[in-house]
Amino acid sequence: MRQLNYPLDIFPRLETANLHLRALHAGDVEAVFRLFANDEVTRSYDFDSFTSVAQAADLIARQSARFALGEGIRWGITQRNTDVVIGTIGLMVDQNNATGGLGYDLARPYWRLGIMSEALAIVIRFGFRTVNLNRLEALVMPGNIASLKLLAKLGFTEEGLLRQHRYFKGRYQDLISLSLLRQEID
Repeated sequence: MRQLNYPLDIFPRLETANLHLRALHAGDVEAVFRLFANDEVTRSYDFDSFTSVAQAADLIARQSARFALGEGIRWGITQRNTDVVIGTIGLMVDQNNATGGLGYDLARPYWRLGIMSEALAIVIRFGFRTVNLNRLEALVMPGNIASLKLLAKLGFTEEGLLRQHRYFKGRYQDLISLSLLRQEID
């Protein structure tokens, strides 16, 4: 089994040509609220759109606690020319199986600009090269065509449909399982 370089002592800041991925903090509450108050953004999420700023503060606190416990990392995505969070991207780490689960979101005005592709590429690299994961996974609702296309573009393989896999939005939801293996990028 692969020896992981996880959990981490210091929250990793990642940078690309156009983006900064950094820890979420209390100053991000308004931006996180705006992000998750949008029904288009939360359409494929397992929770309803936010209706209060307190929900955003709670999410930031939960993500900070997850990092402290060594369960995962959730970055705030900002553009290089500003420190305003326009999305988030997360990596939940299963240390026993050297597997990481990906989740991500982006504010509506930034869709289809290549931002999430750039953010995912650096998180994928971080997961395989820094954490030393063997496998990355993503679960996507069948109607989320943009996310399915994005993951395919990044080399993920569709593994199949998980029928009625999770209960949210008032019903059992089907999810498509996709994965990328370390050996496929090395």
